[in-house]
Amino acid sequence: HPDLPHRTEAPLYVIFLALQDITEPMGPTTFLLGTHTQQERSKFDDLQLKDEQLAKAKSRLALLNKGDAVLFDARILHCGNANDEQGGSTRAMFNFSFRNPKEVG
Repeated sequence: HPDLPHRTEAPLYVIFLALQDITEPMGPTTFLLGTHTQQERSKFDDLQLKDEQLAKAKSRLALLNKGDAVLFDARILHCGNANDEQGGSTRAMFNFSFRNPKEVG
């Protein structure tokens, strides 16, 4: 999911700061690279194109060490993954956002 409707300028930037090590069994966030554009958002909103887009997208898994941070454009597609019942645990993250001063409204 994206956090916001698509706009030409990035309206918001988000930071996830890991307060503990984030491992794969914990269900870390996956980011789909390059999906912040209008063209990619249109594919995501089209039920006929969405599955293919998600299957072919280049992705990055946010495996983080305590103190690591991820900065991302709120328009990018991202998702949390399943927390593994065997070995997973709650993710402790500090999440904060910055409004782009170029964006009005």
